[in-house]
Amino acid sequence: MDVLDIQLENCYGIQKLEATLTFKKSAKVPAGSAFSVYAPNGFMKTSLARTFLDVQEGRDSQDLIFPTRKTSRSITSDPATPITPESLFVIKPYVERYAGAGTSTLLVNPKLRHEYEEAVQNIDSTQEDFLKTLKDISGWPGRTSPISEVKDVFQFKNPYDFFAGLADNLDGDTRFSDLKYTEIFNDKTVAAFKSGALHEQLQEYMSKYQELVDKSPLLSKKFNHTGAADVSKSLQGNGFFDAKHTLNILSGGERLEVASAKELDELVVAEKQRILGDKELSAKFEAVDKQLQKNLELKRFREYLTEHPEILAELANFHEFRKKLWNSYFNVAKPALILFAAAYASAKDVIAETAHQAEVEKTKWAAVVAQFNERFYVPFKLVVQNQQDVILKGESPKVTFEFRDEQGECGVEEEKLLQVLSQGEKRALYILNVLFEIHARRESNQETLLIIDDIADSFDYKNKYAIIEYFNEIAKIPFFRLLFLTHNFDFHRTISSRLQIARSRRLFAKKNQGVLAFVEEKYQKNPFTTWKNGLAQNPVFLVASIPFVRNLAEYCHGVTSPHYLMLTSLLHVKANSTTLTIGDLEASFKATLLDQANLSLPNPTKSAMQLIYDETDALAVKADDNVELESKVILSIGIRLRAEEFMISKINDPEFVKDISSNQTFELYSKFSLMFPDASDQIMVLSQVNLMTPENIHLNSFMYEPILDMSALHLYDLYGKVKALV
Repeated sequence: MDVLDIQLENCYGIQKLEATLTFKKSAKVPAGSAFSVYAPNGFMKTSLARTFLDVQEGRDSQDLIFPTRKTSRSITSDPATPITPESLFVIKPYVERYAGAGTSTLLVNPKLRHEYEEAVQNIDSTQEDFLKTLKDISGWPGRTSPISEVKDVFQFKNPYDFFAGLADNLDGDTRFSDLKYTEIFNDKTVAAFKSGALHEQLQEYMSKYQELVDKSPLLSKKFNHTGAADVSKSLQGNGFFDAKHTLNILSGGERLEVASAKELDELVVAEKQRILGDKELSAKFEAVDKQLQKNLELKRFREYLTEHPEILAELANFHEFRKKLWNSYFNVAKPALILFAAAYASAKDVIAETAHQAEVEKTKWAAVVAQFNERFYVPFKLVVQNQQDVILKGESPKVTFEFRDEQGECGVEEEKLLQVLSQGEKRALYILNVLFEIHARRESNQETLLIIDDIADSFDYKNKYAIIEYFNEIAKIPFFRLLFLTHNFDFHRTISSRLQIARSRRLFAKKNQGVLAFVEEKYQKNPFTTWKNGLAQNPVFLVASIPFVRNLAEYCHGVTSPHYLMLTSLLHVKANSTTLTIGDLEASFKATLLDQANLSLPNPTKSAMQLIYDETDALAVKADDNVELESKVILSIGIRLRAEEFMISKINDPEFVKDISSNQTFELYSKFSLMFPDASDQIMVLSQVNLMTPENIHLNSFMYEPILDMSALHLYDLYGKVKALV
C-alpha cells in the first residue's frame, strides 16, 4: 500500500475532499509508514474516520444532515485498487467494551491452534450429530440443543468427558424413550414438583401404588407393568412365540401357560387396570390432579398424564426421573454416541499434549498483557485467566483485574472496575483490546491501514507517551500503514517527532468554502523561531510576536521596565498607545531578544497601533479559515484593542481607566455593563471578547496549542462585530 487516494463528497459533513497520501520513497522524501493530519475541532476528523469505518464494516456512507445530497466515496490503494474491509482497522477514540475479532487467535501460537483444531474437528462433528439425534428422540423444541438441560440434570463440567463416559455405561433401558421431555419437565411443572403440597401427595400416591403392586398376584416391585411390557416386547421382537414356545406365568398361585404376546399383554393390561382403578389410589390421584389444574401449562401436563399414567409413580422423585428420561434417550441414541466416543478417544492424546503445551508456553496474547502491565500507569493489573480453556473448549478469552491501592490489592470484576476508573484509565483499558487486534494482524501478516482517531485524548502524559511509543514500534512493521487524525496539536507535534514523520507527511486540514484539503504543516518545530527570523521581512510575524516578546520582557526586565510597559500598551489601550511607533517596537525587541541586536524594521516612524489594525483588517478581508498560529494571534489582538477603544470612549472616565492595574479588558467590561445595562447586544459581543481572546494573547512557548484548536472563522466573525461597535 504505497499510495492512498481519497475522493469523498458529502460524507458526514465533508462536502468535498481530494487527497493523495504517498508512503513510498521519492527523490526528496524517504519512505514512511505514517501520516499525521491535524484538524481544528469541527473540521472533518470524526467524519473522515467514520467514512473509513463504513468501508471496514461494509456500509455505504451518507450525509446525515442532508441525506438527499449525493454521496460519493472512493478510497483506493495503488494501483487504483479499492481498499478492502479486512485491510482497514479504524481505532476510535474510545469504546467501553471493545473486543477485536482477532483477539482469540492470540491465545496460542499458530502451530498449537492448528493441531488442536485438526484434532477436535471430528469430535465436534460427531457430537453435533449425537445432540441432533438426542434432540429428535426427546422431542426438544426449537432450534437450540438440549445440552444445557442435560448439563443441569447431570451436573458435569466437560461435555466431552461426560458423553464419552456414557458410551461404555449404557444399561439398555428404553422404557421412557417415547415420552416427550418438555411435556413433563418445564418451568411450570418443575416449580409445581418442588412445591410442598404436590410433592407430599405424590409421595402418598406412590406409596399406595407400590403397596398394590406388591400385593399383585402377577406383578412385583421389580417386575411391574412397565417391566412386563418390556418382556413382552422383547420376546415378540426375538420371535419367541413364532418358534411355538410358551411362557409359564404364576398368577396368584395358579400357573398359566401363555402362547402369544397378545395373551401376555392382556394379562398385564388387566392387572394394570385393576391396580390403577383402586379406589384409594384413585382418591390420591384426585388430590394430585387438583394441584395440576392451576394454570395452562399444568393442565397440559395433566392431559399428558392421562395418556401416560405410569409417569405418576415416577414423579415422587422427579429429580431421579429426569435422569431416567435422559438415560432412555441416550440408550436409543447409542449408535451416534458410540461414534462420538470413538472420535474423542482417538484425539484425546493430541488434546492432552496441546493442553500441556498451552499451559507452559508464553503466548502472544499473554505477552500483550505483560506489555500493557509494564508500560501503562493504571491502578490495576491484568492477568490471563483461561488460556487453556480457549484452546480446548472454544471459550472466549478472559482476563482478570487485580485492583491495587496504597493498602493492598484484590480481584475485581470488569463492571465494577469501569465504575471507579477515570476517563483516562478507561481509555487505557480500551487500548489493551486495540493492542490485541493489532498484534493479531501482525502475527497473521495482514497488510493493514490503521486509521487512528485521537487515541490519546484524556490520557495523562505517562500513558500518552506509552501509546506513542507503541505506535512507534508498529510503524516499523513493513505491512502496516498509519494515518493519525487529531484535533490536539500537541499530540500531532509529538507523534510526528517520535515517529520521525517526514515533513511532507505532517499535514494540516484546511477548508475553503466547504472544500477540504490537506496542506503541509507550516511549523514543524517551534513557530516562534520562524517568527523571530522573519521580523523585518514579514509584518505578520512582527505583530504576532508582540505578546510573546512581552512575556519575555516580563521575565527578563520585570513588570516596571519600560520595555514591558511599552509592549503592554500595544496589547491594551493606554494613554500612550497611539503614539508608539515601529521604531519603539524595534528598540524593545532588541533589548529583549539578544540575538536580534542588528534588527532593522522598515517604516520606523509608522504607528505601531496602525500596523496592528492594518494586518488585522487584511486578514479579515481574506477570511481564510487556515490554522496558522500568527493569524489567530493577530486577530485576537485587534479584537481586544478595538473592544477596549469602544468601551473607553463610552465610559468616558480617563481617571478610572488610568487606575486599572490588571485585567483591563474585564474591568472595562464590568464598568460598561453597570453603566449601560440595557445595551444587551453590545454586552453580548464584549463578553465574547473576554471569553475568546485572553489566552490567545497571553501566550508562551508551552501554551499555543489551544489557539490552533480554535477555528479562525469565529475570530473573523467576532472582529466584524467589534468593528461595528466603534
